[in-house]
Amino acid sequence: MNLKKVPDLDYEEQQHGPVFNFLYSIKTHFTTLMSVNILFVIFNIPMMLIAFALTLMVLPTLNPVFIPENFAQFMLDSGVVGNQVMNDVGTEAAYQVYYLIVVFCVMFLMGTTLTVIGPFQAGFSQIYRNLYRQESVFIFNDFKDGMKSNLKQSLIAGLIGVVFTAVDMLAVSFYAGLGSRFGTAASTFFVVLFFVFIIVQNMVYTMIVSRELSLKNIYKNAFLFVLLKFGPCFAMALVMIVFYIVIPAALMLTTTFFAYAVVVLYYLTVVFALIQYLMAFFTGEVIKEYIEPMSPTPVYDDDDFADLNEGTEGDEESDDLDSEENSTEN
Repeated sequence: MNLKKVPDLDYEEQQHGPVFNFLYSIKTHFTTLMSVNILFVIFNIPMMLIAFALTLMVLPTLNPVFIPENFAQFMLDSGVVGNQVMNDVGTEAAYQVYYLIVVFCVMFLMGTTLTVIGPFQAGFSQIYRNLYRQESVFIFNDFKDGMKSNLKQSLIAGLIGVVFTAVDMLAVSFYAGLGSRFGTAASTFFVVLFFVFIIVQNMVYTMIVSRELSLKNIYKNAFLFVLLKFGPCFAMALVMIVFYIVIPAALMLTTTFFAYAVVVLYYLTVVFALIQYLMAFFTGEVIKEYIEPMSPTPVYDDDDFADLNEGTEGDEESDDLDSEENSTEN
């Protein structure tokens, strides 16, 4: 069953820059991206639970104030919530704020593809790749092809993402707790490495479905791309922070039930697919700039080879007819 079909020719014929193409493709395929976003949330529910447990484990190690009881007391003492008369109400509000922070962390870990199911993410990346290439998209067929064709590499990439996230966050908390200059420098290094790896991991999934390379070389190239495009990559990391945390947090500050509903719809229907497609589009442009000039031969799917074979058979038939005509004339 095909949930959505995108026409073959849905782009304007004029040549435009990547910014125009990206925005135009979002406009053209917005319902497709919404469908992908919903599937992303549903399929990654198990990883959402893992990200939740990881966040609850790591946050208190970063700072004792993130122990739930300490956080509630901190919020009361600072006067952010509650007062001496309504202490119970203030405590309850403080716990709500604490778990909202946890939710934002979970959504961030999922949206940045650090804690996702690798094969599923490869399926979504196949859809993003086809959108970038301005090809027709059949959501479930493309998802299945991307997942099936890249099962091993994407599964390993998913495990690498979870393990790296846990180790890096624990390293940040350990060195930050030393309270020395070396500890501060080391914790800063691991924070920077964390955001570098976010960009790398997003590039990895796009490259898995786009190029025939070993996983080792894919990660190597992704790190090199971050170094070569450090400024744009830094901007991408800021975009993720703004869209995954800042915007929903700003909406939640209104503390209305309507704002809660808007944030739920925001996560459920649009933001994950939008940002991941942005990263896939960016990675596609980087591949076009650095890899294709060195290896211009495209990677074909099975259907492409079938089409080539059909064309070859047709050429052979025409050659046979030409030889028969020539022999008759002779």
